Amino acid sequence: MKPHPVAQQARESLHKHHFLAAREQLSMALEKEPNHPDLLCEHLFVESYFGHEEVASRRFAETVGAPRHHDLELFLSRYYYCRQLVAQRCSRADVSADGWLISHPYTPESGIGARISACLIVKNEEAVLEKCLASLQGIVDEIVVVDTGSTDRTMEIARRFGAIEGYFEWIKDFSAARNHALSLATGEWALWIDADEQLDPSCREEFEKAVCRPHIGGFSIEIINYLDESGTITEFVHSPTRLFRRIPGVQFSEPIHEQITPSLISLGLPWTPLPAAKIHHDGYREELVKSKDKVKRTLEMLEKAVGENPNDPFQLFNLANTQFVAKTYQQAAETAEKCVRNLAASGADYGCSAFQIWATALDMDGRSEEAVKVCELCAGTAYAGIVNEYLWSIALYNLGRYDEAHAAVDRCLALSWPENFVGDKAIADFRRYGHKAMIFGAQENWSDALKWYDETLSRQPGFPPALLGRGEALLKMERLDEAELTYRMALSNASTRWAADRGLGMIAAARGDFSTASRHYKAAWDASPSDLGLWESWAFAVIKLGDPVTPFQMLEKYQPLDANLLMKWADALASVGRLDEALGCFRRAMTLAPQDSNIQFSCGDLLYKLGYYPQAAEMYHVGLQLRPKFAEGWFVLGNAMAQMNLDQGAEGCYRQALNLDPNHTKAKANLNVVIAA
Repeated sequence: MKPHPVAQQARESLHKHHFLAAREQLSMALEKEPNHPDLLCEHLFVESYFGHEEVASRRFAETVGAPRHHDLELFLSRYYYCRQLVAQRCSRADVSADGWLISHPYTPESGIGARISACLIVKNEEAVLEKCLASLQGIVDEIVVVDTGSTDRTMEIARRFGAIEGYFEWIKDFSAARNHALSLATGEWALWIDADEQLDPSCREEFEKAVCRPHIGGFSIEIINYLDESGTITEFVHSPTRLFRRIPGVQFSEPIHEQITPSLISLGLPWTPLPAAKIHHDGYREELVKSKDKVKRTLEMLEKAVGENPNDPFQLFNLANTQFVAKTYQQAAETAEKCVRNLAASGADYGCSAFQIWATALDMDGRSEEAVKVCELCAGTAYAGIVNEYLWSIALYNLGRYDEAHAAVDRCLALSWPENFVGDKAIADFRRYGHKAMIFGAQENWSDALKWYDETLSRQPGFPPALLGRGEALLKMERLDEAELTYRMALSNASTRWAADRGLGMIAAARGDFSTASRHYKAAWDASPSDLGLWESWAFAVIKLGDPVTPFQMLEKYQPLDANLLMKWADALASVGRLDEALGCFRRAMTLAPQDSNIQFSCGDLLYKLGYYPQAAEMYHVGLQLRPKFAEGWFVLGNAMAQMNLDQGAEGCYRQALNLDPNHTKAKANLNVVIAA
């Protein structure tokens, strides 16, 4: 049979892995010639790549005479042979697979099979390895663990799980180590996984479907990265190729941030997402990163890679990302900018993330105006979308441009998360709703803020920032019982417990329960001892309970008391009648800040209240030497002189106060009294 020209076009599209284009070409041609064997044969090939192999097998007989009829038979036989292997492993029948292979006898070829080898490289992973290997049980057929220099119990744990052991001398090349692990594997498929990752149970069923399809070179799997210590809040998702055929030529490249996909491309093998499968990654959690000194090691390797190829956008992106994790935001912004300048106009799956790092690093560095400009730039590229609108809104919020922030987050809310998109999926899931609430809170529109915080919590129950925001909104609306319940829910999260305690302290203080308020404020301050605002709230509650000493003594453990704090201590002591101690605090304050006239006047006021008028007058006089144009200072000095019956001096002081402030009514009244006397 002469090849059909459209079928030939479709074959060329398939060769380039343009599956959608081939599908469209064939669908249009089949509408006109529905029974043409060559068109149908190519159509069945295409549909098989979309997971419709059974449909292809049912219509296979209609392709007799097509140039690739026997190729389709072999294609389907490989598929059903692998399905049969999976069914046997799971002790179940597969009637369709058995029936096909009886009608189409197949001799298995090398590299065609359904066994999965999980391949890991490790070093000192005893804290996380057991959790990883346990997640592989019942899903993979063998585990290969290659050690690069562990000094802990890592390999003992691997041995307990029956792993194939390998050793590789570390040469600062992740690809070399991973390729060694592949060389020790025996499965027809390899799963690339790290010790700080775990397979989701959903992978069992998904992997069984995947390994039946040797016409696919590899499958990308969504990796969910967590930053919080509980490992429950999505921070970032990406979908690299992690399950792939283990055949000659399939190997890792790049010494850091290694990749397997380039080798699939070079062999002409397609790859596709495995939609329901997920891998959970804990390795970005702060404590794990610190314990492994991961950032320092990664920075060194990436700086070397970028030094060798300074305009490689992929490694520039990786370096910017690591600099961001290291909190060197200025460097991260500069590197991300260079990455973006070298990006292709479209098509880089990390392009959106590069813009995200650039904008966020600027924002974290206090350069929100520049972050807005980056978001504006991104909006005109192929990398615009849901994440950029969210970051745009955050930068505008930080600048106090709330109406514009609302507009940006509303654009974000109108968008969906694209399939296989790389980025912080939590933005779509719940963060954008919480940000909308924050903007309303900043505008003191507490009822709308509450509505959006409730929406956030309906999508991510227990999300700590939303609980804190909801508690604040309810507190501002004077719905104290509801606010208390909300803050108590936030106490369970270690990262926000201090803020929840602060909120509970505010509620107790609003009720006049200073004993409970002091307990919560103290707990909050203990967690954040550098926060003077928290300390002042606690000190106020304790002073209300009659103890003006403990808060200041506790504060001295963390930092030397400055003149301002000593003045507050003096006022607190005076309020409960401990006047000698109050005067002692004033004297310490004057020693620390002898040029601060406020200390002199405050000390003078206390002496005046005690009836020590000459000493008060002396303090006022010293204060006026430092601040001679202070009308109130002349007024209080006049009062002290009047109490000492020095009417002429008092008259002069009152007149000076009125010269400086003609509207000083008290000075005018007292002057009239002195003159009348």
